[in-house]
Amino acid sequence: MLKHKGTVPLESERLELRRFTLNDAEAMFKNWTSDEEVARYMRWNAHKSIDETKNVLIKRIEKYNNLGTYHWAIVLKGTDMPVGNIVLMTSNEYDRCAEVAYCLGKQYWGRGIITEALITVLKFGLNEVNYNRIEAYHSVNNIASGKVMKNAGMRYEGRMRKKYLSHVGFEDSDLYAILREDLLDTI
Repeated sequence: MLKHKGTVPLESERLELRRFTLNDAEAMFKNWTSDEEVARYMRWNAHKSIDETKNVLIKRIEKYNNLGTYHWAIVLKGTDMPVGNIVLMTSNEYDRCAEVAYCLGKQYWGRGIITEALITVLKFGLNEVNYNRIEAYHSVNNIASGKVMKNAGMRYEGRMRKKYLSHVGFEDSDLYAILREDLLDTI
């Protein structure tokens, strides 16, 4: 049985993962939602105005009342500015399975930030919420995202043909996953 807790604050060596607030709109817009390159493999278009980002935030914040919602702002310690986001979504309550997805501002790529955030969320999901399996997938063209998953202890499970529709069309995706029993071996 899952033990939903909602988007509680999480912490790692360099990061704080916290709930979004409406005050985060400017940083989100500046750091990632307006960037075409960041949005390239996503299902959303780069935002043209801060109002688009505010509308996304309002919807996101409304969902925090549901304890099954897990959507964190990624904040570097010592700042209060979000540099990305990470979300954990239950895909099957009965089987205790979830998916994880993330996004990070381009100026923060290559620093291990998203790997650190992912490890923190995987530990939380497997240990605290009691998921048995957490999956993630990425476009085969987004090799860096696969490296993040692997570095976080997730295992490659295969390629899914035309898994999702992005800005470039339907994309093949590589699937990674981690199980509760893998946790001791990998993280």
